[in-house]
Amino acid sequence: MRNLSIAWLCLSFAATAQPCVTIDHTELPAGEWTVESIIFERHPIFETSAEETVWFHRFANRYHDITTEKTLRNDLVFREGSVITALQLAENERLLRSRKYLRNATIDIVCVNSKTKSVQLRVQTWDNWSLLPKISLGHSGGSTKTGLGLAEDNLFGSGTQALVEYQSDAERSGYQVKLASDNLFGTFWQSNARYASNSDGESYQFGLSKPFYQLQTTNSYRIDLNKDIKTIAEYAYGEVWHEYQSKLQSLQLESGWRLGGDEQWAMRMLTGANLQDQHFQVLTADFLTVPENRNRSEIYVAWQLEQAAYQELSNIYLFNRVEDLNFGWQVKLQLGRMDAAVGAYDDGWHFVLDIQKNLQLSEQSWLFWQASAERWQFSTLPNSTRWTSDLRYVQHLTDRQQLIATASARFADDLERDERYTLGGDEGMRAFPLYYQTGNKAVTGSVEYRYITPWSIYQLLDVAFASFVDTGRAWDNPDAAPGADLEQTLYGAGVGIRLLPNHTSRGSMISIDLTRPFSQNPELSGWRWRVIARKPF
Repeated sequence: MRNLSIAWLCLSFAATAQPCVTIDHTELPAGEWTVESIIFERHPIFETSAEETVWFHRFANRYHDITTEKTLRNDLVFREGSVITALQLAENERLLRSRKYLRNATIDIVCVNSKTKSVQLRVQTWDNWSLLPKISLGHSGGSTKTGLGLAEDNLFGSGTQALVEYQSDAERSGYQVKLASDNLFGTFWQSNARYASNSDGESYQFGLSKPFYQLQTTNSYRIDLNKDIKTIAEYAYGEVWHEYQSKLQSLQLESGWRLGGDEQWAMRMLTGANLQDQHFQVLTADFLTVPENRNRSEIYVAWQLEQAAYQELSNIYLFNRVEDLNFGWQVKLQLGRMDAAVGAYDDGWHFVLDIQKNLQLSEQSWLFWQASAERWQFSTLPNSTRWTSDLRYVQHLTDRQQLIATASARFADDLERDERYTLGGDEGMRAFPLYYQTGNKAVTGSVEYRYITPWSIYQLLDVAFASFVDTGRAWDNPDAAPGADLEQTLYGAGVGIRLLPNHTSRGSMISIDLTRPFSQNPELSGWRWRVIARKPF
């Protein structure tokens, strides 16, 4: 059927003097081309001709609702008769690959006719398994996490996401329900509705937005409503020693428009209001205080620059996956005015600068960098400044071996108790308990070696191995627990296995590590194990 479809497309060019030629979209000559027609080839989840095919693969293909052609067409920024360029095709291909229910997507030029300046396109997609029972058990930083639920990321093939889940960890337990869409009815509006009822409070969120989904997009809009009641715990050496309640209500409204640019960059202006009110309440009868109630509501204006210089790489954050990474400049500069007229407790200014830039150092090495600076300038309240910087170096030693080095720095002054940086568990130091160190300042570094095996367990899990060394320190905590040693630099090491579900929409990396902390704390002697599921590894 696929060959007949392509043959029919080519025959439709028979009346023209120029014969039909098939090329990759990266080979399309510069200039504008008219889309003559579009065909869709939707591939199932599993390739049943593979040697490891069993009954489960055929069962999944049969009962999975494959992404509908209407859903895929809605994600295209062009139609039959539209005028497009090679860069716009590449941009739309990346948009399709960003959908979690698609494992991969390509847009090929089946036929090109240079005489009529027209092309015929083929959109190919490979689905992920999207109906996922969520049964999880994890152990990290001395804390056990459990989860039970059901997630559907491609409801009836429409791309709609639905979730019902129960979770329990060291800080809270409860359930949540969620419904979201990345493209409502083909309008490129996104929606998100979530409700959670936890042991320490409830939360809900509703969001509706139309982002800059391509460089040529002229306008963006966003509304986000949020309420969150939860218990915040403070830790000393990984143990809870103080708790208090936080009640947060926020509303954000934003509108943006494109000032200029072309197919490779865009300059934008954003304006909006961020209304945020947060109150704190004592839960434990001890000598410790809670953060001051705060309202930093502001009206802001922002300038944004996005430069598109994408590369299709693999084995950077995940493995055996196409990763679309941008090597162009991404800069955002924002200035906000806090005023009593919008509810702020104190007048002042809020300045934010975000920068992201990636570099290819050689054919097999890359450097990824992002940094931010933030300043809260009040009339009467204490001012606060924050600086962050993250570096990630990746060296491909061979096709299956990588060396990764990371460095992170966080420096701030006068942070509120609930805003301070933490180390331990998932945050920087994998061999130490959760929130082992806390402070206004923190630095971390790690070196990791990875070996990606050729093994694939029944087309379900790709396998890799890793060994790593971590170091870090958090300090400058005026509310540190008695006896807490914040002068100590932490060291840890470990080895582990990585399992990547390669045909599911929730392709989180499953990390199983055996770690050892190097510390003067006698309670941390020996080896510790951790199991966690997250994207990078």
